[in-house]
Amino acid sequence: MQLTPLSPGQIAFNHLYIGVLVTVFYVIAGPILVSQGYPGLAPLLLAELLILAPVGMAHLLVTAKSMTGQYQLSSVVVNTRTMPLRSMVLWTLGGIVLVNLVYIPLYPVGIFLKNSLFSWLPRWYFDPGFGSTDATLIAKMYLAAIFIDGLVGPIVEELFFRGYLLARMEFLKGWAPVLNGALFGVYHFWQPHNALALIGVGIVLSYVVWKTKNVYLGIIIHCSMNLLGAIGGYMAASSGMMFSR
Repeated sequence: MQLTPLSPGQIAFNHLYIGVLVTVFYVIAGPILVSQGYPGLAPLLLAELLILAPVGMAHLLVTAKSMTGQYQLSSVVVNTRTMPLRSMVLWTLGGIVLVNLVYIPLYPVGIFLKNSLFSWLPRWYFDPGFGSTDATLIAKMYLAAIFIDGLVGPIVEELFFRGYLLARMEFLKGWAPVLNGALFGVYHFWQPHNALALIGVGIVLSYVVWKTKNVYLGIIIHCSMNLLGAIGGYMAASSGMMFSR
């Protein structure tokens, strides 16, 4: 299905507005929840569950309704080309390797920026365990993160950014995945210190989906990386290794 191309203003707005809403919620809810003894991870998970997921899905469904008269994701998420299983596996493994090759070297840059340019932000903004010394509570938050940040968040992000927006940027040709991935990284306003790494990861994800026209690859790769982080955090908290106050 041929989608109407987005104008430059629409490209910028659609890529960034959900990130603004998530960040506003995060900034408002963070101090409240941390003061009640919840770890810094709690407001971020709530932001994903209450803002990112419903707003992203609502945007897709409302757009589908305006186009076809029906709330059908298939009318707006068009990067769903089928692929042989072997190709799916190879692209997935290659994508995971590339994401790590981009993210790992840039992670120390994020730490440097956190301690320099963004040191004025409260500690809970960066530390998912800050606000609680209850390892059981922190472990429960990471258990929730396995579902919310490991599955719900990345699935909605991939459907929205790679399945919907990227498909409407085809007129940019080879620059489409670059711009789509870069704006995806910038959209994470709640992680300003990590922008460079996220831009790099976003470009990798966008290129994989752009090249294969298969958004499911983006979903698998994105979920895999987020799940590893959430499971690792759960294991650390469960073993009593994560205490932040």
